[in-house]
Amino acid sequence: MNNSKRLGRGLDALFANEPTQSLLADGSGVRMLQINQIVPSPLQPRRRFDEAALATLGESIRKHGILEPIIVRPRDGRFEIVAGERRFQAAVQVGLEQLPVTVRELDDRTTMEIALSENLEREDLSPIEVAISFTDYLAKFGATQEELAQRLGKDRSTVANLIRLLDLPETARIALDNRTISAGHARALLSLKDERQLSSALAQVISKQLSVRQTEALVRRLLMKKLRADVVHDEALRNIQETMQKLLATRVNIRGRVNKGVIEISYFNQEDLLRILGILNSQEEASGEHNTTT
Repeated sequence: MNNSKRLGRGLDALFANEPTQSLLADGSGVRMLQINQIVPSPLQPRRRFDEAALATLGESIRKHGILEPIIVRPRDGRFEIVAGERRFQAAVQVGLEQLPVTVRELDDRTTMEIALSENLEREDLSPIEVAISFTDYLAKFGATQEELAQRLGKDRSTVANLIRLLDLPETARIALDNRTISAGHARALLSLKDERQLSSALAQVISKQLSVRQTEALVRRLLMKKLRADVVHDEALRNIQETMQKLLATRVNIRGRVNKGVIEISYFNQEDLLRILGILNSQEEASGEHNTTT
């Protein structure tokens, strides 16, 4: 079965060309399973469940039952959840003994894609959960970001931007995972490459409850401030480099910042090297005499 590029049109599209497996007398393809026959999937992208949301869903299930069957696949004598993990968890909480399911024969790749698609459609995964699931998928199946985007019916830029969120430092990832900040805030903060500067900006975003636009403006100000500081440092280094070139009468190259870097002094033969060494020695002696005098 070729499921390529069909997941983005919803879960029904995934099974559009599959023969219906009649599991009940009415041929509906739905059957009842004991709840202890059903197990969660290790491929589930969700890392945690909102207890309040589960309680609300459980109350709905208590009153109306499960209106949409859970999709499962046979696995080691039991049935592994493909789609419907939240419904399963809520049913367990309210003490249901049986659940309506649809059984499908699915490989790991399709199972993971369905789980991702279901959660993305409901938009209830945190961006960090999505990003981790995307990277897990790429590693497990050797796929490219473009291939994953096509399989899920998303733009490649959407996949790439979500994966980039994993470059955030841990404090920012936790804030995003807890929904203290949004993905828009996080994308703006990613422009700050200095972790201390980013952490400081994150603290301001949270304490002042900045909007995404305000966060973007804050990041722009911090980047301009850093740029101006870099210009000052560069000018200072250029002056030092020119002074050393005049003193040593040779090419000098300084790489780095004022507080740390590398100095390269060029020489062209042994005589030139000894000449430069003599200048440096004379400077050191002059410095020593000055210190003695003072």
